[in-house]
Amino acid sequence: MKKLLLIPLLLLSLTTMAACSTTDDTPDTPSGNGNMLVLYFSAEGHTQAIAERIVKLTGADIHRIEAAEPYAANPYDDSDRIQNEAYNDLRPGVANLPDAETIAQYDTIFIGSPCWWHQPAMVVCTFLEAYDLKDKVIVPFITYGATTYLNESMQKIYKLTPDSKHIPETLPEDLDPEDITTPGRPDDAGIDMPGNASGTEAWLKRIGIIE
Repeated sequence: MKKLLLIPLLLLSLTTMAACSTTDDTPDTPSGNGNMLVLYFSAEGHTQAIAERIVKLTGADIHRIEAAEPYAANPYDDSDRIQNEAYNDLRPGVANLPDAETIAQYDTIFIGSPCWWHQPAMVVCTFLEAYDLKDKVIVPFITYGATTYLNESMQKIYKLTPDSKHIPETLPEDLDPEDITTPGRPDDAGIDMPGNASGTEAWLKRIGIIE
């Protein structure tokens, strides 16, 4: 009899564990009740992993930027579209823009994006231009397999938020500002990034967000 009772209990336990381990892939809606927000766009999960780690370490709200016209699950399958958007500085639509009043409540906003064709994803640029971010502290984090064009991606975000404060406060000089289509001279030295989710805590400490 005891063995018969244990079987449904075991099944219930396994079902509960499976439910808890399933990642909710629904974009979060920021409440506007905190002072930190993590905004990010992620195609393959690398940027998302860092964003979620920042939230865990800081208690920040989170919002995943969704393109009105979704990208392919594998960005390489959308290479022509992504290159065209980046090289021509296009602004693809955003499917889930929060109210301006909500964004206005935050003091510090992390901006996460992959580096796509030497720039942040253009859908992130669309998002940034939709709001008045004056005096907000903007903290970009860029994910990419190499560091090339990291400076260009950061410079782009800084230019789109000219009245914001930034971490880091300044960037290295962009040695080839007029050319994002060919490899330029190395100018990424000194830009601090988390690299991946496991490096996020140390990065947040280095930039003074947490102790």
